Amino acid sequence: MSTQHDTDDPQVERFAGDLLVGADAIRVFLVHLGMPADTDVYYLKRAGRWPIGSTNGGGRKGGGKLIASKRRLIRHAEEITRGAVPRKRRADQRELRAE
Repeated sequence: MSTQHDTDDPQVERFAGDLLVGADAIRVFLVHLGMPADTDVYYLKRAGRWPIGSTNGGGRKGGGKLIASKRRLIRHAEEITRGAVPRKRRADQRELRAE
């Protein structure tokens, strides 16, 4: 039995090309999207407004590496630049209109 991933699988390749692992990789990608070079990726993660996760699964503090999807970072940056209302606020506004 092999524990290696099937690198010929297009689904595996698609996700492998989308995943950023580590704060430096995420920062480089965000700078490519137009963010300042001194962007603090750890702050973006702590603030909870950017789609950045951690490999420690939210467990003990300080463990794991930061991870992010290029596709989700692009979508989030586009929403910010368009002035789109975050999804959570949209739901709140619908509730207000229903009352």
